[in-house]
Amino acid sequence: MRASPEHMQKIRSHILKAAGQGFREEGFGGLGINGLAQRAGLTSGAFYGHFKSKNEAFQEVVNQGLNDYEDAIAQFGEQYGEAWQEHFLNFYLGNTHVEDLCNSCVVPGLSADVLRADAKTKGDYSKSVKRIAAGIATQSGDNESGNSLALMALLAGTVMMARCISDKQLSKDLRVAARHWAEEMLNQPSEND
Repeated sequence: MRASPEHMQKIRSHILKAAGQGFREEGFGGLGINGLAQRAGLTSGAFYGHFKSKNEAFQEVVNQGLNDYEDAIAQFGEQYGEAWQEHFLNFYLGNTHVEDLCNSCVVPGLSADVLRADAKTKGDYSKSVKRIAAGIATQSGDNESGNSLALMALLAGTVMMARCISDKQLSKDLRVAARHWAEEMLNQPSEND
């Protein structure tokens, strides 16, 4: 008896969640199909029943993660109104997000792997970054997304560096300094080139 489409989608979502955690934790090159399947509690054959390749799973993980980022910006706006920026920065630069590599944002977690990915993955990533920056600009009341792009880069770079620094005080100092500049970017209209 064949599984229902709902059951198949549930398994696919489970595989994507496990793959997302695995890619964030070990990188694209650190996991093969067997490792991805094991993380999901499946056989390699079952993995191939849902994805043609590791690359296809990676593309979906990245796309889903970027969609989650875009949705989070909107949710912070809906939940906190004009105070969304403060709450967003508290979350993004906070200890939980920095320390929880497996469940963190794909931008600081997987951008280095996207750098080495195929043209489709890079193209999808680029389109999503534009949408996310536009969403941040809209939430901030800005007509341009230049500051939003810079903000995304600042936050991602800060989180990546904070994860690499073993000195807890230095990590905190880095995040405090980055937050200062993030607040500046969010509170100033973009300049047209």
